[in-house]
Amino acid sequence: MNIEVMSMTLTDLDKIEDYLLEDFDDFWSSSMLRQELENKQNLNSHYFVAKIDETIVGFVGLLIVLDEVTIMNIVTRKDKRNLRCCFLFIKIHYTFF
Repeated sequence: MNIEVMSMTLTDLDKIEDYLLEDFDDFWSSSMLRQELENKQNLNSHYFVAKIDETIVGFVGLLIVLDEVTIMNIVTRKDKRNLRCCFLFIKIHYTFF
């Protein structure tokens, strides 16, 4: 099983918005996530999705300030847990340094 991690887009959010609360545990509302993705002035926020065969199985929001990374949210679909998606998300912050 190949898990791809890439930057999250508004199209990605559109694909998961209808079933966010069913398939993912409680997190920010989709409107808050949309605001973060649309806010081009906040260069410190970065969002990534994990995909298996184009199906989004998780996402992460990172806030990067100078040499610090804060995980704002990290979410994996309930039926896709234990596939090491979160591990891949944690490794992402090393690419910024």
